[in-house]
Amino acid sequence: MANKKSPASGWPLVKGDFHSGDANSCVAVVTFGSHLDEQGICDAGAAMCGSCKTENLGLEKVIANYIANPNIRFMLGCGTE
Repeated sequence: MANKKSPASGWPLVKGDFHSGDANSCVAVVTFGSHLDEQGICDAGAAMCGSCKTENLGLEKVIANYIANPNIRFMLGCGTE
């Protein structure tokens, strides 16, 4: 098992349309337009869950928050798209 690290102070650094969950989790979930039960997914153990509104700024926010938390190793991209 990987050693857990502390995420950057104030994580998530960039605010957006998502929920933050367990900062020590290695999984984050993002949708590319559709909406899921974000809070339910975070309650189930995801570090972060939300939708990516645009291909440019939305993805930039997601990546900035992933980089700021060294525990996130997997991103699940999902939705009806």
